[in-house]
Amino acid sequence: MTSKDRVIKQLNFEKTDRVPFNFWMDRRLMADYDRRFGKDFRVTYYGADVIETFPLLAWPAGKGEERDGSFWYTEPAIRDWDEAKNLKWPDPGDEKVLDHILANLREYPDKAIFVNIPGPFTILHGIRLMDNLFFDVYDYPDELHSVIKKIMDIQNEVIKKAVALPITAVYFQDDLASSGGLLFSPRTIEEFILDYFKEGTALAKKAGKHVVFHSDGQVTDILDKLVEAGIDAVNPLQPEFNDFQSFKAKYNGRLGVYGGIDNTKIIPDGTKSEIESHIAYVFEKLGDGGGLIMSSHDIPAHCPHENVEAMVACIKKCRY
Repeated sequence: MTSKDRVIKQLNFEKTDRVPFNFWMDRRLMADYDRRFGKDFRVTYYGADVIETFPLLAWPAGKGEERDGSFWYTEPAIRDWDEAKNLKWPDPGDEKVLDHILANLREYPDKAIFVNIPGPFTILHGIRLMDNLFFDVYDYPDELHSVIKKIMDIQNEVIKKAVALPITAVYFQDDLASSGGLLFSPRTIEEFILDYFKEGTALAKKAGKHVVFHSDGQVTDILDKLVEAGIDAVNPLQPEFNDFQSFKAKYNGRLGVYGGIDNTKIIPDGTKSEIESHIAYVFEKLGDGGGLIMSSHDIPAHCPHENVEAMVACIKKCRY
């Protein structure tokens, strides 16, 4: 069974030979592993099943800085909504937009290819900064809708082209929650984000592709909305913030998980025995009947190499 077949079956809630997997790390740790094991080490060295790829679009954004292994925006691209007319938007018709996706498809034809599509608030963070957006949804809703529509019109043009290729899934990404719950009300999230995913989701489904959605944090209060929006799986469903048993009881057969693995305590700091118990727990709670692609969020930079080895070895033992 190829990785692509394995992932598709899981997204269809069908059992496979073993649970498919992927994992993410702090960017500094990723760079170290790239040097150790080569480019795309997760699939070439560890045998992971998913390649995440992306269109080459240069979105407008303000100034920022590299810090703690991440890029942080420190200044908005526009300080006043009157300046929005001066924003320079990427051209989805540029012949190079799909170059990275096409290269991954050529190099890894048997892997599941997820095409990352940043959602409107991910793009707007670079344009306005998130703290301004908390006020914009109330003070400038019309201006916000206008820019969001422009963003998603561009994204949908890319999705039209991407789903004509042998990709596996469209992967929308917008961080909407913290450890304590949603950053915005479900109604606000639906109005300003999920409603704008509908066209791209319809394009993907018409082409026979799956749709996955990423948000960090405690996302329980938005899961019904994700199902209504046509999302097939949620990432990462962090175990420290979300109840797996309740999730599986309510959403089995309707919403899968691309994630489930702890990245803050057990994987970086646990013993081999604790890691084995954790991976077995994730598989037991979320793996029954399919619908699971195991993955971590960003494993911190201090994580020992032997813990990553133990994590992957344990995942590969999760067989149906």
